[in-house]
Amino acid sequence: MTAARRLLAGLGLACLYAGVFLAFHPAILRGESFLGWDAVNEHWGDLLVPVHALRAGELPLWNPYERGGYDFLADPQTGVLYPFNWLVWLGAAVSGEGPWVVLFKALLHVAIGGLGTHLLLARLGLSRSASAFGGFAFVLSGRVAKAKDSAGLWSPVWLPWLVLTGLELVRRPSPRSGLAFGAATAMAFLSGYPPNFFRDLVGLAPVLIVALVLVVRGLPAARRHLARVAAAGAVAVAVVLGLALPNIIATLAWLPETVREQLDFAEVVYSTARPLHLFDALAPGTWREGAPVHYLGAIALLLAVFAIRCDALRITYAACALLFFLLACGDGFFLLPFLARRVPGFGLWRIPAQYFFGFAFFVAVLAAHGFDDLVRAEPARRRALARRLALVFAPACLGLLVALAWSRAPTSTGLGALFVALGGACLGGLLSARQWLRRAAAPATIVVALLELKVQARQIHEIAQRPPDLARDAALARLDDRVGWRIADDEHYRWRVGARLGVRDIFGRNSTLVTRRWRAFAARAREHAGLLAAANVRWYAGGHRSAVQRTAGGQSRWIPGQPVELRQAAPLAYWTARVELVEHEDDALERLATLPPGSAAVLEAALLHPDEAAAIAELRPEHAPVPAVLDTFARNRLALTIDAPAAGVLVVNEAWGPAGPRGSTASSQRCCAPTTCSAACWSARAGTRSSSSTARRACAPPLRSTRSLPCWCWAGWCGCPVGQVHENMLAWTCSIEHVLHRMSDPTPPRTRPAALAAGLTLKTCLLGHVL
Repeated sequence: MTAARRLLAGLGLACLYAGVFLAFHPAILRGESFLGWDAVNEHWGDLLVPVHALRAGELPLWNPYERGGYDFLADPQTGVLYPFNWLVWLGAAVSGEGPWVVLFKALLHVAIGGLGTHLLLARLGLSRSASAFGGFAFVLSGRVAKAKDSAGLWSPVWLPWLVLTGLELVRRPSPRSGLAFGAATAMAFLSGYPPNFFRDLVGLAPVLIVALVLVVRGLPAARRHLARVAAAGAVAVAVVLGLALPNIIATLAWLPETVREQLDFAEVVYSTARPLHLFDALAPGTWREGAPVHYLGAIALLLAVFAIRCDALRITYAACALLFFLLACGDGFFLLPFLARRVPGFGLWRIPAQYFFGFAFFVAVLAAHGFDDLVRAEPARRRALARRLALVFAPACLGLLVALAWSRAPTSTGLGALFVALGGACLGGLLSARQWLRRAAAPATIVVALLELKVQARQIHEIAQRPPDLARDAALARLDDRVGWRIADDEHYRWRVGARLGVRDIFGRNSTLVTRRWRAFAARAREHAGLLAAANVRWYAGGHRSAVQRTAGGQSRWIPGQPVELRQAAPLAYWTARVELVEHEDDALERLATLPPGSAAVLEAALLHPDEAAAIAELRPEHAPVPAVLDTFARNRLALTIDAPAAGVLVVNEAWGPAGPRGSTASSQRCCAPTTCSAACWSARAGTRSSSSTARRACAPPLRSTRSLPCWCWAGWCGCPVGQVHENMLAWTCSIEHVLHRMSDPTPPRTRPAALAAGLTLKTCLLGHVL
């Protein structure tokens, strides 16, 4: 078969798996329901941000339209470097930006998982019907069906490809196999869900170790083979680093300030699954109510049991399936708590039920082997296989009939017994002496298994929501200057209106790498107009409208059908010489709520260096705050003009990447680039007029640092947390070292406040990255 025909055959198989998966969701086909939760609340916006950026001629490295801005590349779920997301972007650019894009992405990954499982089983020497059975068992399992609207689906569908390319590397090491394994590994990581990428590696490692031992044990030149495996592995590592390193560096730079950095142990191991719930894998509701996510059909599960025999790889598959099931039980079994405390990696991730992906995959692989044993059974072995088949299926059928006495879902349990009997009969037909019966038995078994999944797992397939209603979006078109001012969409317009429509939403819905301080701000700002206004929010829409209007003190306006307008919001950027000092973070929020928006900076006194405290003491707040003029607002660039009446601080009300803003100034002022911050800061000598500046949001990691100063500045982006501010990092028109050096130089009294302000703004006039 030529390469073109193989490609067409692969595309046909991929479409088959995706088409059958979609057929299991008829309500979506009819338009009565749609993917819900994370699919439309988060991932839809993530897919549209790059489309808008590329259409505007910009790289999708930063998203300035939510939470004051955050590093779009650093967020793993955005998948900026993931090639299969590029296909979705292309589809959205050509066919429209409706919610269909998230359905297309889900089906694309179902196709990847089904095709990968099929090719793996075919590479292992299984028949076409057995490969198809395994592929359907995996992609139609309850865990995959439940994850159709979540990021959890994206990495596990690459597990078959990891096993396929990993076995090829172990058995036939070469630069080509190393390249393939590295590419598959990079795709599993870049797809956007690191927890399940780690779980993929947990399942991959024992399979490759056992396969390598089996290969080396029978080779006379074992050392030479191991050297070739190591060389191919080095190629794979190089490929992974080349493709994924930018994403890894960006994510690690943001992680320390996020809520993901310090997960509670109870949250890591919490699970509702228990070991006895394995009985529900035969028939949902036998042990507890509802359809379990680990359900993949009684026929497939019993075939997996039937396939276990004295074979190293099959025993490994069975051990991995059992391992993943017990890990998914979380605190219901001792294994995950033990590993989370003692083995690095296991204590980093939430939702142990995600381990059911590995359980579903390895059971599907074993079931396909059992199916193939029956399809290719030699006449001399058919009687023995028939006895083994009866020993597996008959007790299961009788057990389900007995379980009717205590089952929480008798109908499901009874249907489970019926499907086990039908499946056993069809599989028995594969051992018949009549050729026509053997030919008909294989497709009949697949049909019965699909029908079982369709009937028994319908509760999982029916998990959906109503299609998004975008009628409220029209109200946003009537708002003036949506760039200079923010909105606060508190679940009113929904579905990440900032990412979808390019309006600056202080909230947003993306929750992957949210900082702790931003979360504290958002929780209080939803009900307080002062905090919202200080954060450059001019319009509020949501369920706390009454509280927002009450705390606005008469400085708000509301027209039915429109968001609440806050009349005294802080500008995007402003100059001020007034600095308020507080003792703690909570005090900063309290003080900010009472200050006029955009009038002062609020800093934690305990975190200030003595030189900074002295610089603050020398500032003279004799002039009113001066708003800046916004010349340019783009995803990765700002241009501002400001008239500074005296020495003071210019605060830009935007977030910045860990490397700080990069840019230049078109005046003689000294300027400095704070890092890991949310504001660009300049200082001005008294009398300096009209300075313009351009700031670039940087996504690069810190280069070096000598000292860190975590602080809060609530001057413009009020309520957003400040992260670590690193010295000696980057500079704009002059180096930071030069600014600090000038601080220590003897300067005339009339210019010293400006020099001190330069050092002050370096570290304190910041607003914090707010992932």
